[in-house]
Amino acid sequence: MIANKKRTYVLLHANFLIYSLLYVFAKLAGKHPLLSRTAVMLYGSCLLVLGIYAIAWQQLLKHLPLTVAYANRAVTVLFGMMWGALLFDERITWNMALGAAIIACGIVLLVKRRE
Repeated sequence: MIANKKRTYVLLHANFLIYSLLYVFAKLAGKHPLLSRTAVMLYGSCLLVLGIYAIAWQQLLKHLPLTVAYANRAVTVLFGMMWGALLFDERITWNMALGAAIIACGIVLLVKRRE
């Protein structure tokens, strides 16, 4: 039972990682003229990511309470910071790191409380 619960949380966060790619594709698309082939392909990738995320989200909700699943969605902020630093050379400030730590602690507290 515990292994199954851990697996569900891993899948939930993997789904949020996929969802965070939406912002990567959107930022890349914004660097191109609106109706250029590249921009259209990148915006199409956004739609694909949203479709995959939506289907996986619905399947995961079968195994988790909505309040827990939705609270875990805050992890996309952490993934956004990661993508920004890795792909766009954005700087992570101390305030951002502190905020990320608070978010992570909140998620852990909520999940532990629900167990």
